[in-house]
Amino acid sequence: MIKSQIYITAQDLIQWNIDLKLGLTNRLVKKGKLFLEEGQRCDYFYFVLKGFVRLYYIDLHGDEVTHWFSKENSMITSPLSFFKKEKNILYFEAVEDTELILITSKQLDTIIAQFKSTEEAVRNLYAEFAMVLSRRVMSIHTETAEERYLKLMDEHPYLLQRAKLSHIASFLGITPQSLSRIRKNL
Repeated sequence: MIKSQIYITAQDLIQWNIDLKLGLTNRLVKKGKLFLEEGQRCDYFYFVLKGFVRLYYIDLHGDEVTHWFSKENSMITSPLSFFKKEKNILYFEAVEDTELILITSKQLDTIIAQFKSTEEAVRNLYAEFAMVLSRRVMSIHTETAEERYLKLMDEHPYLLQRAKLSHIASFLGITPQSLSRIRKNL
């Protein structure tokens, strides 16, 4: 999980919206509702103002696999769909009542063209996302489930209060029963 405020803040977006007359829109999504589904095209980069979001996909067995969590002051999108205009394979679910700022590709291009520092910020955001995702994939092959759980709780302690244990287990690549055993043994 990446806090995008290191690179782009809500205040930046609000100011750019005013200065560039971008027409950014906000969207409220109620707890438990999907705001992007598999098969739809992802037309937005979402900035999470308030709330908590889970991104997941359906595996070959029909099970939900949590891909990512995002909380306030973070940005999310479905990269293949947003940038490559391919059909999306992820589901975006509001785990809590969530407020989003929606940014289209054209609006993002306008911001980048107007503010050179934004181009670097967006590039850094992409790079950090790629590194975090790469570390996560490697951890499944180089760390025990207990090590992954402890690291996740150390880096993102809010997850226990905001995410279901089944979603955390899925994110870690383990069963809910394995997660229960790990938690019991600690």
